[in-house]
Amino acid sequence: MISETKAHGLLVGFLDPEMMSLSTITCDKSYVVDYLTKALMKQLVKDCAMFAHDTGDQWILVVLIPRWGKVLYFDSMRSEKREHSLLKDVINEAYLSVCRLKKREEKMLVHVTKFPCHQQHLGITSGFYTANHMLEAMRILDVENPKDFEVSTTPLDTDEFVNIQEKIASFIMDQVISSKGDHHYQNPRVTTN
Repeated sequence: MISETKAHGLLVGFLDPEMMSLSTITCDKSYVVDYLTKALMKQLVKDCAMFAHDTGDQWILVVLIPRWGKVLYFDSMRSEKREHSLLKDVINEAYLSVCRLKKREEKMLVHVTKFPCHQQHLGITSGFYTANHMLEAMRILDVENPKDFEVSTTPLDTDEFVNIQEKIASFIMDQVISSKGDHHYQNPRVTTN
């Protein structure tokens, strides 16, 4: 996703999913608040920030849109009851800290935890849905009024799954495995001939 936003000149910030997982928040909430505050300080010039969030049994996409004062939760199984209070607390605390530090108006964010989005059948495909929701969420950049932003609520079809798989495979090949990739790690103990 980072490569796509760079290629298209989009102002989107991405946060580390491990840092924003429920298990990390539960383990050390203040550390996550500090991480998010620092990330938002750097990314406030961007139109939105997003991250994949592991709820413990499901991956969801969380998108923070400062200009709308909203946080959208893309949950492909939104009919399931989820407790987001810890995540909301972390986001609100970090956001208000940034507002104070940047001397901006301190107003509470509106959290839309049941945002209508693609809904999956039972199974273990939430990661693919989250990746697809990231692509769809980038359309937020083209929308001025929050009421005008909608995404489909149907399950993903085979072509959409294949598209996501191709993007992931392409990223791994071009950016991780290729020695010219932005995310390639050259192990000094491994020599190439």
